[in-house]
Amino acid sequence: MPGQLNIVSTPIGNLRDITFRAIEVLKSVDLILAEDTRVAQKLLNHYAIENKITSFNLINENQKTKTLIKKLKEGKNIALIADAGTPLISDPGYLLIRSAREESIQVIPVPGCSAAIAALTASGIASDKFTFYGFLPKTKVKRAKELRKLTNRSETLIFYESVHRIVNTIESMKEIFGENRNAVLCKEITKLYESFLGSNLLEISNYLSNNPDRLKGEFTIIVQGKRNTSIDYEKIDFILSLLTLELSLKSSIKICAKITGYSKKIIYAYALEKQY
Repeated sequence: MPGQLNIVSTPIGNLRDITFRAIEVLKSVDLILAEDTRVAQKLLNHYAIENKITSFNLINENQKTKTLIKKLKEGKNIALIADAGTPLISDPGYLLIRSAREESIQVIPVPGCSAAIAALTASGIASDKFTFYGFLPKTKVKRAKELRKLTNRSETLIFYESVHRIVNTIESMKEIFGENRNAVLCKEITKLYESFLGSNLLEISNYLSNNPDRLKGEFTIIVQGKRNTSIDYEKIDFILSLLTLELSLKSSIKICAKITGYSKKIIYAYALEKQY
């Protein structure tokens, strides 16, 4: 019988943010694949996991995939982890997973932390629809080109960025999306100095300019989608402000939808954003 390939999510900062199941899997497999074995070893040591570990990253993924598939077909159980969070989210592993499925090898997700989802849930920006982009291109021209493709998207946008490029990326977003576009900069999620900064791109830009000494780690940027300008949000706000004084939010949204003709989904998203 072939072995199993386990996709194991690990903490994004706080080492306690790991599931019991993830620990059990990491202790039981024959081999652990880690993006950086030095980073992974800290986690394994913390939970007294004594298991064979080898590097698996963007540099050697093509080279190692064939050998790993052979091990799986021989019955070995393998776990794939990233430096932090859920594997394959802006991390290596796609080629291995695809190859395993092509060989009818069982691929098992062991869910857990994801910086993108953690940031989105705490941002206060609509979470019913979103697009995860990951890291934007490094150069200004290519970065601007990609941002222009996204400028009219109505859903929430999620980006990752490194400390070395965060200032330039926010400036590009401010220029293309507009400085008043609602956005939140999330840094050091689950760590001691966890922060959710700003309410729009201008405020984030000002924070970065005034606090160069606090630019550490990697960042998650949550950007509100473009508003439908044909919708009278002031009217919605006025109606909800009156209705919610006497009625539940659900009833208020239903009545507001009948009065304005707008969909309940649009009114609900607005109500969440304004914290009715």
